[in-house]
Amino acid sequence: MKKSFGGYKNFYSELSKYAEGIHVLRDGAEIDEVDRFETQYGMYLPANYKQWLLKNNGGELFATPVGTNIAGILGRKERTKGVFYLEDNFDSKKRVGIPDYFFMIADTCDGNVIGFDLQRTNLEDGVVVYWNHETGESDDEWDGFEEWLDDEMETGKLLIDYDGTDKDEI
Repeated sequence: MKKSFGGYKNFYSELSKYAEGIHVLRDGAEIDEVDRFETQYGMYLPANYKQWLLKNNGGELFATPVGTNIAGILGRKERTKGVFYLEDNFDSKKRVGIPDYFFMIADTCDGNVIGFDLQRTNLEDGVVVYWNHETGESDDEWDGFEEWLDDEMETGKLLIDYDGTDKDEI
């Protein structure tokens, strides 16, 4: 699975079509925050995902009224209630029913989580999995983080208009 960082061109192109406030992405993490996270938890994040964190340290897609919450590194900042952080991977109360090889990177409004399957992840990128909390198993997977983001935008486009109107309301 040799991939290079593509800059998330399709994702940002689609994102730019939406009205302000539909998506809320945080400013990128500093490289020392990413390095400190890896050192503290004794792991390496895939390079493609690190590039994402340096540009967007988490946020929410389709935030109206509630969408997919993408984790960022908390680091030394104060925790904000309701925000999902990568550090939550190391809190057993937030991992009930989730296998150890699963590294959570996002959660959905229905309580399911998205993450890397660490058994199939390398230093460049990894397999991203949708973990269904009700069935206790994977429902879907993508060949990388960028592929998952693009698919998330395609799915959202079916539900939410660019102006933020829920397509069920039309």
